[in-house]
Amino acid sequence: MAKASKTNKKISPPPKSPPHFQMHFLRPNYWGIWLGFGLLRLLSLLPLRWKEPIGKALGRLMAKLSSKRRRLVQANIQLCFPEKSTAEQQEIAHKHFESLGLSLIEMGIVWWGDHKKNHAHAKERQMVTFIGEEHLKAAQEKGHGVLILAPHFTTLEVTGLFVSFLTYYHAVYRPHDNPLMDYLIAKGRSIQFSDGTQVEPVSNANTRKMLKVLKAGESMTFLPDQRYRAKGHVVVPFFNHDTKSNPATSKIAKLTQCAVVPTFTRRLNHFQYQVEFLPPLENFPSGDDIADTQRLHQLYETEIRNNPAQYLWVHNRWDLKM
Repeated sequence: MAKASKTNKKISPPPKSPPHFQMHFLRPNYWGIWLGFGLLRLLSLLPLRWKEPIGKALGRLMAKLSSKRRRLVQANIQLCFPEKSTAEQQEIAHKHFESLGLSLIEMGIVWWGDHKKNHAHAKERQMVTFIGEEHLKAAQEKGHGVLILAPHFTTLEVTGLFVSFLTYYHAVYRPHDNPLMDYLIAKGRSIQFSDGTQVEPVSNANTRKMLKVLKAGESMTFLPDQRYRAKGHVVVPFFNHDTKSNPATSKIAKLTQCAVVPTFTRRLNHFQYQVEFLPPLENFPSGDDIADTQRLHQLYETEIRNNPAQYLWVHNRWDLKM
């Protein structure tokens, strides 16, 4: 399996420290989170052959316990796939919740896997096959920075880990509103390479850091496809429905002259995965944020239609009233 690429510059330390443990995290109001954290840790210790059926069962349990999420998933799928029969829509929803359960198991793999002890020879390297790796390397060799564009599929957690097997990179994420969850997520997603280089998540609010990374010729993962209602949003069709969207991808590319490499992770059977890097987008940005965002939406739609159950349907992308 390929080692982390040195074609782009080694990442520099983030200007702001990641969240740190605080004593008030031990107060009773955080005990529920600690309980869930402990259960996830226990699941991570189980043999891999047990994890797939357990993960799918957890997903089915989530569907039963959360009627609101279940209704949202069903409404999203009906909105995007009106041509499918009710039975087909329900099958996608069923498999989606199983996919969500598997994403919890994958979180344990990312947070406590073999790569934490020995990144260079981690067992998780045997779980992934890369397609189009040459596109990522070619983009990095140009030296203008690379934006690794990864939409919100349920394979989100393992995508960052697998990318780290090929290259140093910065991961952009939305800090969690709960400070303990933010601490646990940042700690779990941090990756230490065999040479001691530490990768810490970068807040999506830290625009200055994001631009600095790309202008320095480094790589950064970016998840651009969720609902965006803040100032500066654009309204662009997504699955033929007008959607408030974030034009940040084209704006960042314009400011940094970085390459934009769409990246998709697909979960196969028995914890085997494909990560595909598409060729860098040509003539991007075009100068038209709406046209650029629509172009990205079309790429996402194509992948979602080929792999519908693994997209993150629990997100209220279309502002549906539930």
